[in-house]
Amino acid sequence: QGNRLVSSPADSMERVMAPLVRWAPPQHESVLLLRMRRSASYIAPNLAIGQAWQGISRVFPLRAGVASGLMALSVQLQRRRSVASMALSKVEAFAAIKDDRSAARPRRSLTSKYSAKLRSKKSFGGMSSGPGAFVDTHCHLDLIIPRLAQQHKRDCQAAREAGKPTPSKPTSGFEGWRKSLEGAERGFEGCVNIGCVANSLDKAAAFLKYDGVYGAFGIHPLYADGWCESVERKIWDLMSLEKVVAWGECGLDYFDKNRRGLLKDGKVVSLQRRVFTKQLQLAASLRKPLVVHTRMADEDTWDLMHEHLPATHPVHVHCFTSSLDLAQKLLSHFPRLYIGVTGVVTFGNADEVREVVRNTPLERLLLETDGPYMAPEPCRGRVAHPGHVAYVAGGVAKVKN
Repeated sequence: QGNRLVSSPADSMERVMAPLVRWAPPQHESVLLLRMRRSASYIAPNLAIGQAWQGISRVFPLRAGVASGLMALSVQLQRRRSVASMALSKVEAFAAIKDDRSAARPRRSLTSKYSAKLRSKKSFGGMSSGPGAFVDTHCHLDLIIPRLAQQHKRDCQAAREAGKPTPSKPTSGFEGWRKSLEGAERGFEGCVNIGCVANSLDKAAAFLKYDGVYGAFGIHPLYADGWCESVERKIWDLMSLEKVVAWGECGLDYFDKNRRGLLKDGKVVSLQRRVFTKQLQLAASLRKPLVVHTRMADEDTWDLMHEHLPATHPVHVHCFTSSLDLAQKLLSHFPRLYIGVTGVVTFGNADEVREVVRNTPLERLLLETDGPYMAPEPCRGRVAHPGHVAYVAGGVAKVKN
């Protein structure tokens, strides 16, 4: 109740808990629990100050009015601490009940979760749900939109040099791109936009204002050196937003771009492991779905996920290019884990990825682009965007057929 005391702890408990029990979405329970704990920890030192003043007033003859005021303050603080303690125990009990209920409910895949949210919207830029509709479960819009503009400039320059008409200029921004989609790409209904670099989290979050755009936020292993307490708080706060559906991407990446081989720097490996472990623990504490990035790090990825993540936690191992052995271990141990398939499945040299797709049940696969990277055939060399999911689906269909 803020700084105002109510008539009794029971009355306060009813006022505090009633709206929480009725309206708090499940994904916010852990955030509320943390805030209640922070409130209790804030009250405790203030209570100690009041008790100390009581002791001082007994030793030193202060003015009666001051002493009585300090004692009244201490009583108030004691009452507040009692109320906070009762509320905290109520929150924990309520969370335990919700855990039991959720364990008894049939689980839905991440795809069905995203689709259910998207279908609740009446319109997505004039498009309606139907055959061929799709969702891109992993993309980077803050990188895609500027690169599409740069690509258009290059196309115009090439056309002028070849003496051909220049392409018509698309409307700028995300909405302009969405209106410009043609053919199978018009099946686009929504996407999960990823923010995974500390200094661009706000840019990624800005796309949440658009219909059909949902978010996931974390720190990518290649940018693990950007992890700090303030970044952790920033991502934690983003998790409370209604349209933020997952933590990530985060994970391990042992590919050395300079050597074009396995990373040998022990300090970098240790940093990646430490930051990944922290994010595993945070996602688990919030019960948020987790988006995992793994590259040339099969053994460490398995070890850390197995150690720090509950087996029932929902996971999207995105842009999967690892071994079939790792895929099968993860799918077996984590029943709510899904393998992300990108445009790589259409590449001529991606036999290992196609083998994973072939041996993974269709209901355990998620379609994604990881745009602006790795555009699928027939768009190789272009900027990948969520409209290309239609071609990724085609690549998966060829493998499955």
